[in-house]
Amino acid sequence: MSWLSILLLLPLLGIAALFSVPRQLRAWVPVVVTGLNLLVTGVALIVLPTPVKSLSASSGGWLLDPLSLGISAITLVVGFTAAMYSVGYVRRDVAAMKSTVEKELHYFTLFLVFYLSLLAVPLLQNVFFTWGAVELTALASVLLVDWHDTQLTHEATWKYLVIMITGGLIALFGLVLFVGFAKVPLPDATWSTFSHMAKTVPPVIERVSFVLVLAGFGAKAGLVPFNFWLPDAHSQAPSPISAMLSGIKLNCGMYGILRLQAILHSGGQSDFANWMLATVGFVTIAVSALMTVSQTDYKRLFAYSSAENLGLVAIGFAFGPLGMLAGYLQMANHALIKSMLFYQSGELLHIWGSTDMRGLSGISSVLPRTGHALMFSMLAIAGAPPFGLFISEFLILYAIANHGMIWLAILLILCLVLLFGNFLRYAIQIGYGEPSSQLRLLQRSREGAGILVPTSVHLAMTLVLGTLLPLVVSGLIHTSFV
Repeated sequence: MSWLSILLLLPLLGIAALFSVPRQLRAWVPVVVTGLNLLVTGVALIVLPTPVKSLSASSGGWLLDPLSLGISAITLVVGFTAAMYSVGYVRRDVAAMKSTVEKELHYFTLFLVFYLSLLAVPLLQNVFFTWGAVELTALASVLLVDWHDTQLTHEATWKYLVIMITGGLIALFGLVLFVGFAKVPLPDATWSTFSHMAKTVPPVIERVSFVLVLAGFGAKAGLVPFNFWLPDAHSQAPSPISAMLSGIKLNCGMYGILRLQAILHSGGQSDFANWMLATVGFVTIAVSALMTVSQTDYKRLFAYSSAENLGLVAIGFAFGPLGMLAGYLQMANHALIKSMLFYQSGELLHIWGSTDMRGLSGISSVLPRTGHALMFSMLAIAGAPPFGLFISEFLILYAIANHGMIWLAILLILCLVLLFGNFLRYAIQIGYGEPSSQLRLLQRSREGAGILVPTSVHLAMTLVLGTLLPLVVSGLIHTSFV
């Protein structure tokens, strides 16, 4: 049995275990499953020669190359910390009578289904199996968005469902169009086959297929113009699920786009694919930055930041090998920081009782651990040094300037400055100043202990990417991409 198949088997065993273990242990099943998957991957990368020496190797129905490995690694890390944070989060909901024992079982079952589908997306070789896994991520997560069962969650769920189904159908039509003109039998419709057959497909069909896939999977990645589901879904979903939506699911949508972009490169249409990615990416960044100017809901604010970061990923992959490296780093840094932010927002929601920022101030003086962690996270996601996002954004700007598009780099800097200023303003508003009257009544013991490990892991990883990476980035560029 391949070690990749073990990664997908363990969540299935975990789902079965949820219905057999005592209720007191149920919350820890996803933690064990995601932890074992991390362990299996670590052992495979260290012990087995194939993942290290031939990352582009694919066998059977599995695919393992730098893109799939990078997104899988993000899924494994964020999935593990989201499972850890879910233990205390769900327990508090049950204690506050916001959920029942039955809903608790539903949560952890759907969590593992969501995690399984997210992990399957970058590992499957067959194009239509990948598409099916992306659709499964939507079906599992849409029920999790509606987990609290309120009028607001119902509205967010329906909007999310309509966009996901529409985007999925558009992407499917683009893939089927490519397969039809490539004359590839459906069982043989793999990403590798697509790449080999790209030159047999008429250029106009390649372009139309890419536009359809960009629109369909772009809806799932939170790219303009189909990103209006993001703020509603993120603001209403349980915080661990918001972390997975932002840190993993958006990357899975981008994965389908980047796969077809590579195929267009093989078919001689790289300029068109790069131009489309850069255009959609920049428009997404500009719109998202403007939407952060006046926000009253901190989870909606974080959602618009997610769209902005995926726009940066799209731009990065449009500007050559250095841009690709920056795009990988942007994915990883955004996933680490944004999921950490949503964990902190879960603590803030538990303390404040709302996602409304109006009237919220002085949290750092009343609840120092939560307040300072939230401030660090907000500065990190805005691109402040020494966090990793600063390095990846700098590399994206450098790649753009290196291609002679100084005007685009300047416009992008203006958008990033606007977003940084907005996040700094909100961070100061929430964290400092005279504490809100409601916060004065709280005791430090109200701060949840379950947030400590996930926050520490994510903060340490993004600091490593922001401080140690600049020392080796030149070597990485030459050994990996030149």
